[in-house]
Amino acid sequence: MAKSQSNQEIADALYISPGTVRVHVHAILQKLDVRDRTQAVILAMQNGMLNS
Repeated sequence: MAKSQSNQEIADALYISPGTVRVHVHAILQKLDVRDRTQAVILAMQNGMLNS
């Protein structure tokens, strides 16, 4: 998500289905209590959850 990849691009990189990616993205958004991917990435960056 931090690389601005689509669900399809993430799925291809991880050898999983786009539907599986969608489920995981939804779970991440819920757990971080944010509305969208952008907010999730910003929150992750602010809290040191992403590798440099």
